[in-house]
Amino acid sequence: MSEGSGSLSFDQVAHVYDDTRGYPPEVAQTIADGLLRYGSLAPGAEVLEIGIGTGRIALPLLERGAHVTGIDLSERMIARLRAKYTAERAARPDGSLGRLDARIGDIIALPFAAGTFDAVVAVHVLHLVTQWRRAFDEALRVLRPGAPLLLGQDVSHGLGAYPTQHPMQDQWVAIMRGLGAEPHRLGADSFKQILAEARGRGLQVDEWEVVTWTAGASPAEGFSDIANRIWSLTWRVPDDLFAESVRRLEAWARARYGDQWETPIETAYSFKLARVTTPER
Repeated sequence: MSEGSGSLSFDQVAHVYDDTRGYPPEVAQTIADGLLRYGSLAPGAEVLEIGIGTGRIALPLLERGAHVTGIDLSERMIARLRAKYTAERAARPDGSLGRLDARIGDIIALPFAAGTFDAVVAVHVLHLVTQWRRAFDEALRVLRPGAPLLLGQDVSHGLGAYPTQHPMQDQWVAIMRGLGAEPHRLGADSFKQILAEARGRGLQVDEWEVVTWTAGASPAEGFSDIANRIWSLTWRVPDDLFAESVRRLEAWARARYGDQWETPIETAYSFKLARVTTPER
């Protein structure tokens, strides 16, 4: 977390971010195509991504000739992004890759003049920012008149015998509540809340489901992500309380899944995209 800002840094999981949050390659490409299509963006467009991370959204946009400026609190995430971009440039000597300007900074105070960008992209970031409405204001401020704010969200859908979206995460939250604690997001509660904020300001909001896919993970992997504090909701829990929650979670999970502990469970996902359009001035 950045001191005084209330924004959460992902430094502590930068080394596993791509393994735990990355998209399958074909999904990443389809998301990029959707951003360009619904954002009416052509090669050479100037795009700002707030919370750019290691580039799971930005790199496919760069591959399509967009110029991407990115802001992120995490020095380690930015370092990984720059290394991947350098490797991609070496693999594309024809110069077809867009320009990357990756900066360390807080999205509640963007270091850009008003009306700078053809689009601002924000995917899974506003729930990590206490002053998320201020970040929303900043995103709108740096857009050119009529340019879009493109908001993305992954949505999971349970399948088969386990229809709950995140049974391991849901149970951990229930255990925490049983221990007298209430885990909560730092910023916006939901994608729906962010879109309601936009509509409440009189902005045009259009929504699409850009792509769907399935992926498998075992209960053991789901438990490990929580026990190893990969999930950001676990980061601010006191160590002693967290240790007890993990003990209870493992007992519950092993009883529920039994000999299926190491068996992958397929989950369906979709990428939701909302275009918030600023008025022409």
